[in-house]
Amino acid sequence: MLKRKMYDDLLLWKSRPDKKCLVVKGARQVGKTFIIELFARENYRNAITINFVQNPAYKAIFDGDLDIETLIKQISLRIPGVKLVPGETLLFLDEIQDCPAARTALKFLTQDGRFDVIASGSLLGINYKEVPSYPVGYVEHLEMYSLDFEEFLGPMAFYPALLPISRSILKRRKKCRRQCTNE
Repeated sequence: MLKRKMYDDLLLWKSRPDKKCLVVKGARQVGKTFIIELFARENYRNAITINFVQNPAYKAIFDGDLDIETLIKQISLRIPGVKLVPGETLLFLDEIQDCPAARTALKFLTQDGRFDVIASGSLLGINYKEVPSYPVGYVEHLEMYSLDFEEFLGPMAFYPALLPISRSILKRRKKCRRQCTNE
């Protein structure tokens, strides 16, 4: 399996005592959902995923009041069998760009602090005007990119020996390209 650098960023976020809700942005198909769900399985007793594209009916959770007690009741009613245990639960709001009210609710989830919350989505900066009240100061942001060269080499057995050589080759190639364009 590929080791993504984002995983270490998520561990760092989890270790902060005063963490805010985390918003992971990035293009489609870069692995946001995969890495967050893996992180949730390996680091939390309970993980709840609410995917607003896969289950549009979940938007109704955020249609009414956004106080935490109402949200907990709505999640429990709409997702049977979930366990919302303070300090042991990650709430993952996937494809949050499709539910502007959920983005607003991030403020109240941060203020409450009982549950760790990660939201992710593509095109998050595109439809910001649809968000009734964006929670400025109550969220942290991480940008996830497609696999980089080091992540690609990671699973190869010869990775430690290959990386310095690869960097050296790339630097020489870049230098050569600059010299060739200046002539």
